[in-house]
Amino acid sequence: MKKTLIIMAALITMCVSASQAQSIVMFDKGHPSKVIQIGVRAGFNTSNLATNYDKAFPEITWNHTQWRQGLTLGAVVDINLRNFFSIQSGLFYKSRGNDFHYLVNDNENLVALDGKWRGNYFEIPLLASLRLGVFELAQLQIDLGPYFATGFGGKVRYDVFETDTQDPLKPEISRKSVKADYFGDKGMVQRYDWGLKTGVGLLLLQHYYLGVHFNYSCRNVLKELDGATKRPNGHNKAWTFTLGYNF
Repeated sequence: MKKTLIIMAALITMCVSASQAQSIVMFDKGHPSKVIQIGVRAGFNTSNLATNYDKAFPEITWNHTQWRQGLTLGAVVDINLRNFFSIQSGLFYKSRGNDFHYLVNDNENLVALDGKWRGNYFEIPLLASLRLGVFELAQLQIDLGPYFATGFGGKVRYDVFETDTQDPLKPEISRKSVKADYFGDKGMVQRYDWGLKTGVGLLLLQHYYLGVHFNYSCRNVLKELDGATKRPNGHNKAWTFTLGYNF
């Protein structure tokens, strides 16, 4: 009986010690050794533009958009308030775009639009980052906060295929290519954007970084368009995958 009590007491002590050690490892409230840390990031993104064109233009009978890949380059600054909590900002360059396909019934003529847009953005995030783990070995980072972006140099290109259905036995198909600005006074999209950014990252040995984040625009970036029965609504969205190094 005495041996059993001793063994039980030892097991309880070990469990408590392990629990306390895990708590310290996963949620370290101590002061960081580096208050400010700078890092560089590089990777790719896949983006799209979610719209309500099918509701704004009743003549659109079918629409489809495709995610497209782009480049991501940037730098980050971590302000480490505690070992478990940081504020992160930075500056990123992102090339983004998507492909779009629309089928329109225009006065009994069938019209197909097939095109793409490509644009460049500068983005500044402001994230609250929860840090779990041991900073010297491995640290899981959970990020959430707003981002602010401005677009430049965007272009939209599309082909218009129109069918004359007056003679179903001999339909005629015409093709017209259109190229226009994506941003600016003559563009269809507003230059400025803001929204929410969230994601996770893994920092190894204080320096090597791997991250995955998702951006969703909170602003309607589309301008008023002729022929719409209601205000077109569009929001940017993107997944970003990065590798990095912290100094």
